[in-house]
Amino acid sequence: MNTRTKLLCFFAVFLFVGSMAFSGVNAYVSIYSANTEQMLPADTYGDDRRNEAVSILIYTETVDLNEEYANVLSSLKGSLEGKFTYANLTEYSQLGSMIDEFDVLLIPEIGELGNHTFADTIQSAWAGILPSFVAEGGIVICMTYGFTVNIASSARIINGTLMDIHNPEAASFNQIDIFDSNDALARNMPASYIAADGSRSFDIPDAIKVMEDNTNAKTVVAHKIIGKGHVVLLGFDMYDVDANQDILLRNAVLLHRHIVFDNSHGQSYDIHVGFDEIAMDLPYYGFSVSSIDVFDPEVFESCEIFVITSASVTYNATEIQVIHDFVDGGGALFIASEWGEYGDETDDLINDFGFIRNTTAIIQDSDENAGDPGWARFAQPVNFEMHSANLDVDVMELYYATGFIGMPSSAVPLIVTDADGTATWGGVENATSIPMAAANLVGDGRIIVLGDTAPFRSADIDSDGTSAYTDSDNEIFLRNAFRWLSGAGIPEQTVVFDQSHNPTYYITSGWAPLAYFLMFNGYNVEYMTFFEPAAFMDADILVICDGSVDYNTTEIGIIVNYVGGGGGLILWGDNTIFGEQVEPIGQEFGLYLNTTGYLDDTDDFDTYASYVIYNSSNFANHPIMDGVHRIEIDRGAGIISVGSGTALISTDNDATAIYIDGSPAPNVPVAAAALYNMGRVVLLTDVNMGELSDPEGDGFGDLYDSDNPVFVANVFKWLGENRAPRVEVITPNGGEVLNGTITIEWAAVDFDSDPLMYNVFISDNNGSDWSLLVDDLLVPEFTWNTTLHDDGNSYMIRVEVSDGMVSAHDESDDPFELDNFDEGGPGLPLDPTLLLIIGAAVIVVVIILIIIMKKKK
Repeated sequence: MNTRTKLLCFFAVFLFVGSMAFSGVNAYVSIYSANTEQMLPADTYGDDRRNEAVSILIYTETVDLNEEYANVLSSLKGSLEGKFTYANLTEYSQLGSMIDEFDVLLIPEIGELGNHTFADTIQSAWAGILPSFVAEGGIVICMTYGFTVNIASSARIINGTLMDIHNPEAASFNQIDIFDSNDALARNMPASYIAADGSRSFDIPDAIKVMEDNTNAKTVVAHKIIGKGHVVLLGFDMYDVDANQDILLRNAVLLHRHIVFDNSHGQSYDIHVGFDEIAMDLPYYGFSVSSIDVFDPEVFESCEIFVITSASVTYNATEIQVIHDFVDGGGALFIASEWGEYGDETDDLINDFGFIRNTTAIIQDSDENAGDPGWARFAQPVNFEMHSANLDVDVMELYYATGFIGMPSSAVPLIVTDADGTATWGGVENATSIPMAAANLVGDGRIIVLGDTAPFRSADIDSDGTSAYTDSDNEIFLRNAFRWLSGAGIPEQTVVFDQSHNPTYYITSGWAPLAYFLMFNGYNVEYMTFFEPAAFMDADILVICDGSVDYNTTEIGIIVNYVGGGGGLILWGDNTIFGEQVEPIGQEFGLYLNTTGYLDDTDDFDTYASYVIYNSSNFANHPIMDGVHRIEIDRGAGIISVGSGTALISTDNDATAIYIDGSPAPNVPVAAAALYNMGRVVLLTDVNMGELSDPEGDGFGDLYDSDNPVFVANVFKWLGENRAPRVEVITPNGGEVLNGTITIEWAAVDFDSDPLMYNVFISDNNGSDWSLLVDDLLVPEFTWNTTLHDDGNSYMIRVEVSDGMVSAHDESDDPFELDNFDEGGPGLPLDPTLLLIIGAAVIVVVIILIIIMKKKK
């Protein structure tokens, strides 16, 4: 066979195979029911963005409400400064339906109102609930005294389930000593003290003995870690008020935010000597603090933040992998290295996270220092980047510190050296704009590195009368750093507060509690002192607190464009003149604030009529109100109109709600939410809700009153949440008669500007079942050869769109018809192109056969 004949044969075969492929059927795969959602679910409004406030469920069924319960609540309010939420469990049988909403289960002494049989009944009922609650990160605190037949002990409830508790003895008025000073429960406790009346000691072989009865060496306070959570036995009731008992109870609750200092690698200082000041200080700011002397991977399960300072023993590859996995999985890490050889043992660890320090020289500054060029001072705004860690930090002092000559591109430099030529490496080489501290997101976790351990130290290094920890704003930086780190495990979003128009509250003063609240809940908090669009255009949420300087038309237009492009906006106003700056901005979104007076309620109030209580009957069905049962608003303003938005909270409709001038105010909105193009807006009417005044004197600041913290957390979450994209099928959308090759088209939009991916499904039975036609498309169209499917008039198209986290879909409005085949098909398809190809193939085959026949002759 000559070359020409071979080529003709190959061409004929190619055309024939191609025609067979075009005429095949059922080319799609994977059928699933139309009733089965195949989309990733949207986030639920729950604990995923609520590290703060810590929530406590108090078991009160048999507690002495007049004495012990009142003392417990008073103790918590005082030691936690009212920064918590709580509810009472009044029937033990309801625990299973309530426990998942809380961080802590607190079991006060059940005492004389119960008996041992009743306690054992509770133990049996809770045996299937408490272990999993603790293992998943919950905290159970049991306060106990009695252990006799007639005086029931709360310890019986957890005995055998969470702890192995034996041989109780009275410990009232005995000397109690710290037994394990590394444990977080021992923080701020005296080495010895005299136990209050109502104290008890036990043998507890399977838990950490924290406090010991000096008389019999038995355990008075025990701590056990189970999985991610904690169990605490406090061997006392709260019949007597006692300062040491207050500290122990506070420390137990603070295990919710647990910092562990590593002392297992020959660290020069620890939380007892050298770092004792910061260790004693952090509990006052919401953290529990412990340390470890032996590196144990299990510690990381119940640890939120792990702290590593300069060491004398190198971290090996296995340990580094444990630490990296901890951060990847949602943990937080603070590494404080040092200059020269003092940082050598942590180099492999910081390098593993992409940071490289200068290993040979210190940073010096010839003019900005504390008396020695090596004691460099760093000041706003030159040396600090905008970040939560630097909030309200004006000056920091570092001592013989090193800087980082390499770091990941995603890292944020927190502190940098001067750019004026005065910063050098050891007085020799220029060290302009060198990062001294940096923050980064790693996997689901967070890390901060600092080239100096001095800010942690209690020593007065520069002999100025203050410790290195309290020099300048060192302690503020470290507290902020831990607040930001505590948000690990939550996707970081940025909130920018506009402080350019003289707001009623600044986040560095009156609204500082709100800023800290947001940090704990995973946000990076920034602010602007001049109105600069570049400062917030890339932020997730912009917060405008009403002030005394009006926004001009240009500024309002910029804000509107920010929201329209997908930004979240909080307009936080108040009554009368305290709402005049946000009101014209709100109008752009259909939200009109009444600035003439504030609201009273003649029956639903606390202390005075303008401190109004709102409950579920006042709330809209909206995600922001999820988990909110009671709101307290002080002298709040009313909203005249919410336009197409939603009135989140409204006044009563029973003639009790009035304005301060006496005019009726039924169903008046006091908080509203609105959608605007791709963005969202919330209007609030009480600026006091962001601070800690306590006008009604109940021990809770406004931000933490009732469910106010849940409401505030939900507002920020709703404004910044990842929203599902939208998609609309354009064609075929129903009623068409189609044949041959067509283009399926759809339109899609993502409100967060995320890249989108599409899957296309087909149904031949009016949408009862769907089959995948094509997946992972990056463009909103698909060329479809309809001849691969049987004729019919019950076809529909579904397009599913995903941004990688959440999905949405749309379908043809009505069925359409495919008509490709002759009557009585299936037979040859009527597609002219296909018929032409098959005809050509037949002709070529005939020609080849003729040529072959001639060759044989």
